[in-house]
Amino acid sequence: MGVRSFFNGMIARDNYDEVMEYLAVTETQHAPRFEFDQAPVQLRDLIAVAETPRSEERSKWLNDYAEKSWSVPDGKAEVLLAQDHLNAIRYLNRYLRKANGKLKQEGYLVCSFDTAQKRRVQIFSKYPKFLARIVYFFDFLWHRVSPKVGLTRRFYYFCTRKVRKVFPRPEVLGRLYYCGFEVVSEQYIHDRYCVIAQKKRQPSREQHSYGFFIRLRRIGKDGKKFNVFKFRTMYAYSEYLQTYIYENNDLDVGGKFSDDYRVTEWGRFLRRTWLDELPMLINVLKRQMKLVGVRPLSQQYYDLYTPEIQQLRIKAKPGLLPPFYVDMPETLDEIQESEKRYTEAYLKHPFRTDWKYFWKIVGNILFKGKHSK
Repeated sequence: MGVRSFFNGMIARDNYDEVMEYLAVTETQHAPRFEFDQAPVQLRDLIAVAETPRSEERSKWLNDYAEKSWSVPDGKAEVLLAQDHLNAIRYLNRYLRKANGKLKQEGYLVCSFDTAQKRRVQIFSKYPKFLARIVYFFDFLWHRVSPKVGLTRRFYYFCTRKVRKVFPRPEVLGRLYYCGFEVVSEQYIHDRYCVIAQKKRQPSREQHSYGFFIRLRRIGKDGKKFNVFKFRTMYAYSEYLQTYIYENNDLDVGGKFSDDYRVTEWGRFLRRTWLDELPMLINVLKRQMKLVGVRPLSQQYYDLYTPEIQQLRIKAKPGLLPPFYVDMPETLDEIQESEKRYTEAYLKHPFRTDWKYFWKIVGNILFKGKHSK
């Protein structure tokens, strides 16, 4: 039974604590293991107090620590504690950029938030299942969709006296990377998700969109980068977690990351049905891609290839229909061999090779059910 199926089966009334214990394990299974004995004393003391049982003394100590840490001049703080949980911060990226400016290089930001999974647990443990589904649907629209849509954003903040936005875990981690941090530790402290991030660079200034239609930077012919158009299949800001996911997850069959928690349930459907790649027809029309060819890769994936295959695959335009669907390779070595075989054949006989591969790919997708994960 998959993680999602098991999780859905566990959610019921009166077992909140049991499910939270389950989340504390599953949501951190691919998180890095931070060596606290090598961390600054300030950080070790902060986490030690945070892990003590909740009390007025604990809350006062943490509030005082947060206030003092933010009073340090810009670029001088060694350890910074967020002044509130991230769900309650209206302009989160602005706040994280400010934290980046406060910290010295390699300094630590400690923050916490309630994940979307926890929110789901709270609703399903409070109501009977049939009613919980209805409540969860409208809660999703109100706390996750409304704050991000231009037409409803102002109305949401006008109606909500205290901000209670709901963030999926990948979105918060992605925002941290977007704002110049790298995540070094994730863990539940009591029932709140705690993240320790280290300042590594200046915040990104790239424009970011929550839209269903996205653009991703990919490597094309002659190594030139271009924007690939796709339908969104991952949570917002997930693209900034590429390196983080690679460092903490294994590659699955077919060269994709195993248990990639960045992919939404809707996104899994789009990938199974191959609909997420239809917007790449725009790239074909712009002559940045052709109909058949190797996948357009991100820099992270491209760096996994051998230098020989890297140089070979950029001799031709990438394609919408990759040779992957002909050979169905399972390992990275097999993927490279498949792409090498196709590209060498294409460079010798372009039209004949693409014509042959096109019909094999269409047959495998339509009649054999081959699809991407």
